[in-house]
Amino acid sequence: MAEKQIAPDAATQGNTPADSTTPIRLAFAPCTDYTTQALRPALEHVLHPQIKAAGGVSGKTVMLKPNLLAWRKANDPQAVNPRFIVETAKVFLDAGASRVAILENPAVQTTPQILRAMGISDELKSLGVDAANFTNYRKQPPLDAVCFRNLEIADEFREYDFVADLAKAKTHGMMTLTFCVKNLFGLVNGGDRLAWHLAVGRDYDKFADMLIDLYLVVRPAFNLLDAVTCMEGNGPGSGTPTDRNFIAGGTDALALDAAAARVLGVDPDELHIIKRAKARGLFPAPESVGILDTPPVCEPLALPERPVMDMAQLHLGVGIPRWIQKPLYKALVVNPKVDPDKCVGCGVCVKMCPPKSLKLSGGKPDFDLPHCIRCFCCQEHCPKGAIEPKMTRTMRFVKAVDRLFRGTKKRKSK
Repeated sequence: MAEKQIAPDAATQGNTPADSTTPIRLAFAPCTDYTTQALRPALEHVLHPQIKAAGGVSGKTVMLKPNLLAWRKANDPQAVNPRFIVETAKVFLDAGASRVAILENPAVQTTPQILRAMGISDELKSLGVDAANFTNYRKQPPLDAVCFRNLEIADEFREYDFVADLAKAKTHGMMTLTFCVKNLFGLVNGGDRLAWHLAVGRDYDKFADMLIDLYLVVRPAFNLLDAVTCMEGNGPGSGTPTDRNFIAGGTDALALDAAAARVLGVDPDELHIIKRAKARGLFPAPESVGILDTPPVCEPLALPERPVMDMAQLHLGVGIPRWIQKPLYKALVVNPKVDPDKCVGCGVCVKMCPPKSLKLSGGKPDFDLPHCIRCFCCQEHCPKGAIEPKMTRTMRFVKAVDRLFRGTKKRKSK
């Protein structure tokens, strides 16, 4: 694979944010399936440059933070594949890491429960890889660059020399796509995650700012993206599996997320996380990013419906009078809708609703739409994929007119 735009070697120290002179390494590798024969060389290709840039991991400790939303069936596309986790741990151990551990805070199950359901718990134990839920949540010392000064997250990451962020490539109702930066939201306590959704659920730029703050605090040294099988459509919990047959990695999560988005058919500047990182002057300069490989060419992912219309996206160029904002919002907002044939009345959506605007009525979810903040936690956590965002007719018409006058193509959606 050809190398291009690579600056000289420079080491980073643990999880300390790299300065503007530190070269960023991004790599892509084809991977047809999750067998060891396919995964191991692909992972080595994207991880070894990161390990070299970090000064090596010999005698060091590494915390793996995989995306483990839940595990409901074999090859569930909402979580990082179990073989991806095992082979990543092996690469670090073979590179000399003294200890590798897996920590996460899944939505419903615990980390050990998910790993047992995946069938890899015994194998990880034989490798000496521990697994646990985050438990030690503390308010973090604020950095100068952060927007939110009361960020309370799992403090366990500070016990390790390095953090490795293992993300799943999938769609997301609020953020469009969820990759490495969004995966760090798992360091926030479950109850606080609901509170954050409630606090900034209607302003996706603010939600993106919070995620970027989290990234600045943790700043993983290693970032990996499982895009062998992705999730499209009704993500991040109830979408459709779809093969894209590659993995990616990089020393900077923002740069990796932007590069992966482009591969999967989304302009990075349309993503709230990338847009806000650029607005805050945090996105890496192009000349600092070295891409080891020609990125793969893939079919774009089918995207979810946007939960709320982004007025700036329409390029109206005028202010919206306050007297019309509320009725306009009601006419253009995307609402959660339940499929009664899929719904089993389990009540998980009710439990996970931040503003408590949802209850079971007759064994089915009953939405209190005036108090719904459109965070779509109900959609994300529904084990049956029975809840989807649905646009109003007015919103569909507005978007059609917008595409007509701006000459833009219709996004592929589920």
